[in-house]
Amino acid sequence: MSLFNVCSWWSAQCSDPGEEYDVASLLCARFGLESQEKDYIIVGSQTGQLSIYYPHGRGYDATDLLLETQMDAPIIGLYAGKFSGNARNENANQLGVLLPNAIVIYNVVAIGGLAEHGAQLRLQVQVEHKFQRVSFGLCQGHFGQVKGREFFCVVHLDGTLTFFEQDGISYECRFPGHRALPAPVAYCERTDSFFRFSATWDLQCFSYQDLSHSLVTKSSYQPTWSQGVGEGIVDMRVVQVKENCSYIMILGERNFISLDDNGKFNFMLKLDYAPKCFTSFVVGYYWEPGARLISAIISDSSKLHLYEEANIIWAAQWPKQSTAPVAIQRSNIQNLAGGIVTLGARGQLEVGYLGADPVQFQVQPLNVEELSFAQAHKELQKLEDEIKEAVDVRDMDALNQQAADQVRLSFTIEHEANDDLDTLLMDVPADVAVKELPSAKGLLRCKIKAELAELQLVFQTPNGVRCSQDTMSFVNVPAGTSKEFKLDFYTAELLHIHSTKVEVVASFISTRGIPRVIQQSANLPLSMFYRTCQPQKAAGIKLTYSITSRHVSPKLATFFGEFLEEQSDTHALGLQLLCPGLEKQSEVITVVAAKNSNRFRIQSDYVEAFAMILERIVERTLQLDNSAGLIKMDKKKPKRGILNRCVERLMAAPFLPAQPILHRIDVHHDTQLSIRKQTDQLEDLWQQFKTLQRQLQEQSESEPKEALTMQIESNYDQLILEGDKLVEIRRDERKQRCDLNCAVALAKWIIHALNLEERVVNVVSSVLSVPIEDWTELSWEESMAPGIDMLHHFGPLTRSKSSSTHGLLDANAGTKDSFDYSRFRRHFSTLFERIVRLASSPMALNPETGKEEPSTEEKQPPTQQVDEIGNMQRMLGEKGLPLVPPKRKSNMSSSLEAVEDDEEYDEEDLREDVGYRKEYGATDPKNPSNKKRSEWVNEDFELPTTEELFSDLGIWW
Repeated sequence: MSLFNVCSWWSAQCSDPGEEYDVASLLCARFGLESQEKDYIIVGSQTGQLSIYYPHGRGYDATDLLLETQMDAPIIGLYAGKFSGNARNENANQLGVLLPNAIVIYNVVAIGGLAEHGAQLRLQVQVEHKFQRVSFGLCQGHFGQVKGREFFCVVHLDGTLTFFEQDGISYECRFPGHRALPAPVAYCERTDSFFRFSATWDLQCFSYQDLSHSLVTKSSYQPTWSQGVGEGIVDMRVVQVKENCSYIMILGERNFISLDDNGKFNFMLKLDYAPKCFTSFVVGYYWEPGARLISAIISDSSKLHLYEEANIIWAAQWPKQSTAPVAIQRSNIQNLAGGIVTLGARGQLEVGYLGADPVQFQVQPLNVEELSFAQAHKELQKLEDEIKEAVDVRDMDALNQQAADQVRLSFTIEHEANDDLDTLLMDVPADVAVKELPSAKGLLRCKIKAELAELQLVFQTPNGVRCSQDTMSFVNVPAGTSKEFKLDFYTAELLHIHSTKVEVVASFISTRGIPRVIQQSANLPLSMFYRTCQPQKAAGIKLTYSITSRHVSPKLATFFGEFLEEQSDTHALGLQLLCPGLEKQSEVITVVAAKNSNRFRIQSDYVEAFAMILERIVERTLQLDNSAGLIKMDKKKPKRGILNRCVERLMAAPFLPAQPILHRIDVHHDTQLSIRKQTDQLEDLWQQFKTLQRQLQEQSESEPKEALTMQIESNYDQLILEGDKLVEIRRDERKQRCDLNCAVALAKWIIHALNLEERVVNVVSSVLSVPIEDWTELSWEESMAPGIDMLHHFGPLTRSKSSSTHGLLDANAGTKDSFDYSRFRRHFSTLFERIVRLASSPMALNPETGKEEPSTEEKQPPTQQVDEIGNMQRMLGEKGLPLVPPKRKSNMSSSLEAVEDDEEYDEEDLREDVGYRKEYGATDPKNPSNKKRSEWVNEDFELPTTEELFSDLGIWW
């Protein structure tokens, strides 16, 4: 902390209060308007606001502002000098305003008023130069050591220098070597050379003669000298200190450096603060022996440091500025010689001086109150309780309930879809809007019970569905606030959708800084994605579900109220997918309910059509059963030997369509390989493009460039072509990822209702998570491989219970290069087969007796079966179908056999014939059905103990 403050003499607030000012926004100069003229203060903002001040005395007065105007473009920099040869007054300076694409030279004209307070300034355009490139800065001086004439050059972002003579353009040139980073360029009049900071953190010197003759002789040139600085620079200035020497003052990011004009280091001062800006000046005349070099540096803590060469001589603090100034200059203004002019990032313009005004610091009186240990203990205990409340997560139910009490959410979605969506307002793509797909309306009510510092609401929708307000943020929310949001959910992409669930996540931070997250979910109506059609008589994939709950009516109207009336007795429902709405094929799924039993059959030729239908059946069954007063499933903790409690309400037939799912995985994996191959090819083309660019820059002007230019153009065209291919592959990847989402969701919903141990269902469901994700360095298959490999070697789905398999996982552990897709695919297929076998075993069906209990349907007399099949035939429009064939035992071989009698619809088919067509990859029909089971299935289908199953699966609980 400094002992003294900077004394404020004059201050003003510029017209633009935003953070629109930098080091080039401040200029102190004289324009030769009067004989006893002092310095004017010119300020230009990056929004184009230009102001000229002329302080007359201590304290700001309205007459100090002489000009204020608005430019057409942001102001990059302000400069003053003899930029025009047409000036009548030889001592007059012109004002140069650097814009991004032009530089404008103005004559500053004084207009006297009728009274003393009426004086003002006016700008007259002298000349304007347009640029082809974007400008970065300007460097001015007597180039070529010409007296009486002042030239300037514009530094562009690509490193090009554009030199201008008086009222005309001279030439352009580039620095040799690699492309330059945008950095200041300074001119030294004594040596007639330019100093440039290169991209390699080197200070390079180029003579004006080399730069001026570079385009005439078409020859390459090298820097006169180069000196390594070793860090980035903040600013750079050239000051002539002696008659035979000039100093280059460089303010680095951590050091203050001084070199002479021959590249020799004078000093390097390490700074113990972060510098913001600086200025250097000479006290006296440089040809006098007593001339002193003074530098003023401002730190990020608003402290001014004065140095005489490398020695600090003064330090002072700005008492009123909360942020450090971004620009500083020394100026001689009226009634104050040697004033310090600073400009803040928000336009705080201030003129000060160094004085002996001490810092007003008073020591706070000591608290001599007697310490009460009992009161201190209570306060400490209160703080501990607050900390425990914020970080203790042992009782998550209590924390979730507390969070739900603080922010109460009510999220609902209408059960009926509508067609009145404004596609233009929602910015729906044209290919989606033309199909006029239905949308759904939702309502979110939010009631805040406690004061919150921040609140954010995020809607998570499935891929392809969008919400009209997907994210909402609020700050400083008072207690008792109630908010209501009307929402629209609509299809934004023509993709297969795997779920109808929409989640709203409310994350908030209390005033004490405690973060909490709560969420609610609702389901979109199926009428957004399906429309009714004629039921199909045959299909490639058939699934069977049995409703085992007494509280759920096994009717189609119970589950599909969007398409059927509540009193409807329809036993067959055909639904066609609206999205993606392929023209060549209609994706139809058929749901059939048996009349005299509690079974459903869901059949379709397309895997993508199943996910939302199965989700509706499973979740609606659990919802109706829970609303009847039963304990929710997620409130019970799975115990040893407990079977999946979902089968108490709903049970699926033990079948998984492995081959269609594996086909989707194969397509997705092939696309990932294509993306990596295309990315590598693009990287090679990009490297060639950069190499050709570098060769073109380093090529001398005398060498022909036509061949190299043709190579660059050809390489660029190829780069664009391959980039378009990658975009197309990425588009296909998104579609295939959605298809795979549907396939994995299908398997997940089937496993969710299988007659397995509940821990097995939980583990497999956690591995088969949706939606799937692909990363740049890791595909979904590679991220899934460890989980599938774990299930393959450990737990109830392993080949054997021997502990010798514990080392198998380490054999293929390593990087992504060791990923074996064929092994992953084999394990995935084996996992499905073992799940089906375990779900079909007698122990899984009845763990107490080991025998399958006869179902109520099998006790029905044969006449009832025939009558039901007849009803189903009339329902589906079939005539002349054969009667029920003799009952045959279901085949539990290593892979399920294909169903050949797709045209027969009878009770026996509804109960046991689940499968897929032969083209999906059934087993060889030559294999006998009574073949001995594989060795890796437990011989007695006995469920192992918890210690044997889950000793290595603890990471998933």
